[in-house]
Amino acid sequence: MTLFRQIAILVAIGFALLLGLISVDSLRQSTNLLRGQLQSTVQDTATVLAISMSTTGSGEDVAAIETLFNAVFDSGYYSDIKLVSSDDGRVIFEKRRPLAASGVPGWFVDAVHLEPETGRADVMKGWVPIAQLEISLHPGFAYAGLYKRLVSTTQWFVLIFVAVLILLWLVLDFLLKPLKAVYRQAIDIQENRYTEQESLPRTLELRRVVQTMNRLSRNVKEIFEEQEHAVARYQSLLYQDELTGLRNRRFLMTELNAIFSGSANFHGVMAMIKINGLETLREQSGYQHADELVQQFASCLKDALAQNSHYNYARISEDEFALIIQADRELATAVIERLFSRFQSQCSIEQGLVSLNAGVAELSSADAATELLSELDLSLSQAQSIGAYQLCFPGEQSLSLPQGKLQWRSWFQRALDDNKFYLVSQLVYDKYGAVIHREIFVRVDDEDGREVPAGIFMPMALSLGFGMAIYRKVNELLPVVNDSKYIVPFAVNFSDLFISGAHAFEELNQMLALFQKSPGTLCVEVSHEAVRSHPQRCQQLADAVKRYGHAFGVDHLDLNIPMHSLQTINPEYVKISAQVLDDLGAENNASGYQALRNVVRTLDIQLIAVGVDQQPLRDRLLAMGVDGMQGNYLGRPERII
Repeated sequence: MTLFRQIAILVAIGFALLLGLISVDSLRQSTNLLRGQLQSTVQDTATVLAISMSTTGSGEDVAAIETLFNAVFDSGYYSDIKLVSSDDGRVIFEKRRPLAASGVPGWFVDAVHLEPETGRADVMKGWVPIAQLEISLHPGFAYAGLYKRLVSTTQWFVLIFVAVLILLWLVLDFLLKPLKAVYRQAIDIQENRYTEQESLPRTLELRRVVQTMNRLSRNVKEIFEEQEHAVARYQSLLYQDELTGLRNRRFLMTELNAIFSGSANFHGVMAMIKINGLETLREQSGYQHADELVQQFASCLKDALAQNSHYNYARISEDEFALIIQADRELATAVIERLFSRFQSQCSIEQGLVSLNAGVAELSSADAATELLSELDLSLSQAQSIGAYQLCFPGEQSLSLPQGKLQWRSWFQRALDDNKFYLVSQLVYDKYGAVIHREIFVRVDDEDGREVPAGIFMPMALSLGFGMAIYRKVNELLPVVNDSKYIVPFAVNFSDLFISGAHAFEELNQMLALFQKSPGTLCVEVSHEAVRSHPQRCQQLADAVKRYGHAFGVDHLDLNIPMHSLQTINPEYVKISAQVLDDLGAENNASGYQALRNVVRTLDIQLIAVGVDQQPLRDRLLAMGVDGMQGNYLGRPERII
């Protein structure tokens, strides 16, 4: 019940009690006064009429008596007039009318009891009384007067009561505006929007409440920002090279583990670039000159890849850098050669003293990070043996895949026409071992019948314009999946390239329509790249998914992403590399993980670790209290259709 209703009820009860007390007291006093007036009036009338009859000698003339009685009785104020003989008590003449109060309800007559007042006087003949005159006054007019006064009083009370209620509503509406603003402010804090009221109310008590809420909002915002900065700071300490500002070897291994665990939708090549002669330069020119050279190469690396935000690069040792390129072999070769040229033209050192070499390998050529690094070491050695500024690839890849864009285009067209795409799924478990959802991946077989992950063909498909066609194929398979034996929610991941597409929302709405009758059976995920590159479109996507009653999540979250982006989108869960969480949860970085936990708890977001490929890692994550886990150790992807 609102405050206005409560106060209105109290005011109504007060008005009712006051009206009752005033009415009862007024009726009591008025009744006593009327009784005296009625008695005096009827006695005066009886006396005057008796004197008139005595002086006119009409005390024994019935016709004269009737004329006098009619004159008095017709006024309507009297109910009974009679003349009684003094000798034998005989009624000489009597005129009577029934007692009634016109326009007065019966309950009022019963509540206010007025007895008919009677006046008596002797009719004389000379000095001898010959009869006694009795007149009874009709109380109906008294009842009518009292009732009219009660109605008038009640009407005024009702009018004043309505006016008071209107005034009360206006006053409360004005006074409670700050409280309504406080309520909206509390809702904002609950939804992680830290607003403050700039206008303070004049009422002292309300002013204190508003000031307290403003302080609370500021404090919560400061705590959230401190935790956000702490997460970013620990991310930098763990994964940033101090000299160059690039990512370090730990970051590289985290990315590779994510790629080979299947949790990252990525395909391309990796290059290991070595600065030859750095140690000689250090001995001849000093450590500072060598460090400047390393910084110059890092600057060249940043400039060469500035237009490609999807490329990852890191410094993995004093003179070695790693580069992961989302491209085919031809484009990767062009990128590395362009980097070589930029270094030769910009670095102000003797080119004969230092040089570059690169070992390059396709990610699909290995099954694990250690195997890939071994191939890169071998190819780097081969490149160094050839000469300066040379790069070298290892042997052929294991999968039978197209080599050029024309071959890729034909390959995609045949796969779509022949319906070769199919779905696999991998379970995601909570910390108690229960299934949270089942993430869906699209797969296709190569010419030798070996499974090709989406991370290998989807980047090329999106670049060639086949991305929407493949997503439509997934939409065609989803109804069959939805009607099958699987009862846990399905998670579908959308890349940033899909989100940026012109028909992305049209395709998404078709998918949501398939699951419209089964709320809670679909989880829509986007990558952290999509959130960073297209925050508004991701916001619209999240709102659409939630309107249908489904869940929205962010996959493979990078902790460098501004946390206010998550605050705006407000996903139900985020997926983070298990290795990153393990690094943050290490004993010397425990406060970093705690800061991350505080941030996601504040935003009411579930934290899911992906890429769990070993039992010790799983045990450590359980001890850290993550909300969910996904990885090949817990279960490899299985074909569902």
